[in-house]
Amino acid sequence: MKLTTTRLILEPFTENTFDEVYDIFTDRFVRRYLCDNRILDKEEVLSFLETSQKSFQDKEYGLWSLQVKGNEKLIGFTGLWNFFDESYPQLMYALLPNYTGKGYAKEASLKIIEYAFYKLDFPYLDASCDTPNKASHKTALAIGMKKEEEKTINDLPTTFYRIHRPAR
Repeated sequence: MKLTTTRLILEPFTENTFDEVYDIFTDRFVRRYLCDNRILDKEEVLSFLETSQKSFQDKEYGLWSLQVKGNEKLIGFTGLWNFFDESYPQLMYALLPNYTGKGYAKEASLKIIEYAFYKLDFPYLDASCDTPNKASHKTALAIGMKKEEEKTINDLPTTFYRIHRPAR
């Protein structure tokens, strides 16, 4: 289920990328919002990887690692993930700090939206961000999402966004 964009390669998580994925999940910049600033242990990250692999087998979606074409180093990940009891998974993205501000989150997210709408036939796609996470809000708006609501989840203010599949 490899996907590509102009600058990026998106590939499903594998055991071969575990160490790099672990480094991303535990990066101080990434975990600040993604993991509520908690350092995940290796078993928790392995569980993400295994859940993603099973999700790809059962539902054709999960988490994709991100690479810049011509560079084998992982720079982050994106994908579709069930966080709450929603009908459809949410769009998710995370980048290492050296790769933010370059449009990679937008580029990867647009590819995942295209995949969700035209391969999986989702009628809409949601994303949630910690309310203080300004960069994620900016990306959500840049990819055409509209703010839906704000809620407090696990004692943290969270903003929800949605984009609808265009009429055919």
